[in-house]
Amino acid sequence: MTVILVPLNVSGFWIPYRGSSYLDTGSIGASLTLEPPVVFKLTRSPCPLYLNGVCFKEYHSIVRDLLHLGISIHGLSPVPLGVGSAVSGAIAIALAYTYLYLSRDAEVGVNAVGSLAHRIEVETSGGLGDVICQSVGGGLVLRKKPGPPGVGEAYSFPTRDVEITLGVLEERITTKEMLYKFADKFTAIGPRVFKEFVDKPDLENFLRLSREFSMGVGFMSRETSRKLDEAFRNLSEIVLGYFIKKSLLVVVHEVGYSSAVRQAVDRLCRYSLPVFKLAKQGYVVIS
Repeated sequence: MTVILVPLNVSGFWIPYRGSSYLDTGSIGASLTLEPPVVFKLTRSPCPLYLNGVCFKEYHSIVRDLLHLGISIHGLSPVPLGVGSAVSGAIAIALAYTYLYLSRDAEVGVNAVGSLAHRIEVETSGGLGDVICQSVGGGLVLRKKPGPPGVGEAYSFPTRDVEITLGVLEERITTKEMLYKFADKFTAIGPRVFKEFVDKPDLENFLRLSREFSMGVGFMSRETSRKLDEAFRNLSEIVLGYFIKKSLLVVVHEVGYSSAVRQAVDRLCRYSLPVFKLAKQGYVVIS
């Protein structure tokens, strides 16, 4: 049985680019790749694509192609689809790999899979920079040139071991809505934040700039910031930093303190998720 393991990806700040095709469409910025990953298994089933038990027959034209072939991808994600952790990017990678794997004489290398996955993301209004990060992995990732693997450029940076607690907020917004609603602020705030990170690409700077981006764009209000500061007041030596991306509160903290952090997060979010670690590598296929 073929199994595809795809890390999650949470961007702290970014600048979107819309080109003439998917090849020059994407984003620059920085993010954290996380594990445990989304796990996909190739099998046979009446539905070509499942995620956490839900069937997605109309997700993309490639899903319909798999339906005709009688192949099904069953995905299990530790995070719900649509909150801001690149689950759609993971789906795109699984779809792209499976489609190319089943196509006679098709290339299934990282660039070929990543290029098709990035195209799926663009065509389904998903993330513009997740696939290349999920292909590179390595924890802290800088996207320096927009586009899919082979066209865009992404680099990982060594980072000490930390843990990440995620909280799902009450307010939900789709990626398409986010890119439309906050487009002007992304381009106004993003370049300065991006430059400051390139000058010093480490975790501490990433967390500081991601919080600035969250507040400058409008993901995090001053009132929300005040409430978070209060919630983490007694954990100041444990919590290294936090920011909000889309519908997700991202808290980076020292190893071994997830229970205390989750208690604080649960007071402010709809719910929190089990602890994550930085992913050491990009997606992996096990046959």
